Amino acid sequence: MFANNIVILNKRSIRFIQTQLPVKAIVDMKYDLHLPKRSVIGKLPYHVEEPIIFVHGLFGSKKNYFNDCEKLSNLLQTPIYTIDFRNHGESEHALPFDYETLTNDLVHFVKKHNLKNPSLIGYSLGAKVSMLALLRQPSLFKSAMIIDNSPVEQPEIVPFLKIFRKACAETINKAGIKADDKEYRSKASKFMSKFIPNAGIRGYLLQNCINKAPKNPSPVINYNDGMVHWKNPVNHLAVAAEENVAAWPQIPEDVKFTGPVGFLRGTKSDFVLQKGRDAIAKYFPNNRIYDINATHFILNERPSEYVGAVADWFKTGRHEVEKLAAKKADKAQL
Repeated sequence: MFANNIVILNKRSIRFIQTQLPVKAIVDMKYDLHLPKRSVIGKLPYHVEEPIIFVHGLFGSKKNYFNDCEKLSNLLQTPIYTIDFRNHGESEHALPFDYETLTNDLVHFVKKHNLKNPSLIGYSLGAKVSMLALLRQPSLFKSAMIIDNSPVEQPEIVPFLKIFRKACAETINKAGIKADDKEYRSKASKFMSKFIPNAGIRGYLLQNCINKAPKNPSPVINYNDGMVHWKNPVNHLAVAAEENVAAWPQIPEDVKFTGPVGFLRGTKSDFVLQKGRDAIAKYFPNNRIYDINATHFILNERPSEYVGAVADWFKTGRHEVEKLAAKKADKAQL
């Protein structure tokens, strides 16, 4: 049992707010489905052979990339599912929050919705979850585009992650911003600027800042106390959103995913260093790495460029990689 605090919501009702996140082995993630709206071949069946799942980054959500996935669905003429991880967006708040658990949630999603031969687009945190899903369940997935991450431990990014979480936590714990303040988001941005000078990064995080209770209440957040809050339980994710996100689980030496995997790397980012490129070659032998002149926040800094690169990968790039892999296999048999 968890310890609870009693929070009085009004004269007639009380609600218990837990001091700890509950533990759940599997969470049914909330999702949006983007369907092609235009087709050059007339009416396209919605349930085509190969849907795509878009998997967001830390403190992101399915709503961050709504427009991008609408474009990609039309460009690729295929359904695209966007999901919310546990502790993100509209999904439940629960522990554990580590790569094994998030991967189990993703695999559960694929099986529950009976998705056949899905491909993955994974960014940052979602990139690592996608890579682990490919390695753990290779027969379940066809291909992937991995955006600015690599299958290695990354202790060098822990300070970066700590600043992220601290900026969010300090904003709700110390800024004193009222929920009825019409300028609540701009005030939150100003408060966060001492931690995160980059306005674009603050804007990414501030999509989680809300001044009213969400549809799905949190067991650990009192959204009715008259103050602004985050959709994420940032006060309860200190270790999980820092050390766990920088980690990478142990993978047996002989495990590989032999399907085509594209990697989109920010040239100004430290998330795909040489050790990461070596690990990519080891786990995903049929890969192709693309560079975009951007930091880790490729999706925000180069939205049109990254959407075009992802579309090109699924239209032509992965098929070229598959052909090269087949040629190598034929030569090896001679």
